[in-house]
Amino acid sequence: MNSAKTIDVTGLGHDEKGKLIFPGVNELKTGDFLRIIAEFNPLPLVHVLKAKGEFEVSYEKEGPEKWILIVKRVAPKEDTKENFKKLLTELKGGGVSSETREKVKAILQAVDAETLGVLEQELIRGGVSHGEIKKSLCDIHLEVARDDLVSKRMEVTAPHPVHTFMEEHKVILDSLNELGPILKSINGKDSFEAMGGDLEKIQDISHHLVEAESHHQREEEVLFPKLEKHNIVEPPEIMKLDHAEFRKRKQNLYKLVHNYQDHSFNEFRTKAIQLGNYLIGELESHIFKEDNILYQIALQVLGQDEWEEVKKGCDKIGYCCFTPEDYKGAAKIFELDLRPMPPSERHEKIFSMWYSLEVGQILKIINDHDPKPLRYQFEAEHKDKYEWEYEQEGPKNWVVKIKKL
Repeated sequence: MNSAKTIDVTGLGHDEKGKLIFPGVNELKTGDFLRIIAEFNPLPLVHVLKAKGEFEVSYEKEGPEKWILIVKRVAPKEDTKENFKKLLTELKGGGVSSETREKVKAILQAVDAETLGVLEQELIRGGVSHGEIKKSLCDIHLEVARDDLVSKRMEVTAPHPVHTFMEEHKVILDSLNELGPILKSINGKDSFEAMGGDLEKIQDISHHLVEAESHHQREEEVLFPKLEKHNIVEPPEIMKLDHAEFRKRKQNLYKLVHNYQDHSFNEFRTKAIQLGNYLIGELESHIFKEDNILYQIALQVLGQDEWEEVKKGCDKIGYCCFTPEDYKGAAKIFELDLRPMPPSERHEKIFSMWYSLEVGQILKIINDHDPKPLRYQFEAEHKDKYEWEYEQEGPKNWVVKIKKL
């Protein structure tokens, strides 16, 4: 260790801590170390120092009553500050030169997901819009780091909320993969009749995309506020801007394909291709950024207690295209015994209770015969919105569990 200095900020106010820490950090020469002792986890300081690209930061001790941070000044990355200042200026001017783009690529290859989030925030606070960040910095990063991001991705297992979010992404991507060939096929058709079964397929796909709205809702109402408490603000804001655009276009696609008779075929074809191609391109890119950047930031900064709160909040809102196993097991069951009821009243009672269920809850019916007609009705009116399971199949009584998806 070339030179080591210790700063103890235990018990000091925020301003007093800053007056000790930052001058001490700025005075470090290349190879020098600084030990910072605090009574709390100095995570925001870690974010700031990492984002500068001039320091290595590590923990000597992590609580519970004392945190000791080790800050080492390393040889500055070549032109890091100047390149980002230039990037900031060029972004404000509406474009990025090829020379700056290449330099930024080299810089971004060296940062992790958490630091990328901090860099985005600094640029936005410097006057760059969310849209410019989304179009330029994120895309430059993804261009050079797609494979590297995937290889370094932290993995979690069920029932962790991030696992659920990523499994939902897989289902959404499956729908987009189905949509692409249909759009190509539509482009070569000249009438609704010529579409054949593709019309029904695109109606189903649009329905699934709209039904996935609870995925975005859980992110916006549960996960993002947790990140904001850690001063990770701008990356979630960028994702929310995406959500707003997706929501509008998904709903427009749904209305278009379910009310196709209100349009000429040429108009229908043009709008369907335009909306569908936007969703395929932008939603796929959005999912990649969430899986490999935003969720990775969350996994680095949120603690176990916070993840438990996120899980509870997600369970309360409910799920769309993928339901966690533990949530399935905890599904609330409402029992309805049809045997004492007149046959004419049974279906009305069944559907009255069904419509009152929340997603994930189960209606358990007990009947004196096999309720096949009821299943046919569910298939016709609630296709892909229910699960049907026989618990008992006669000979005297039939018991069926119908789960709301």
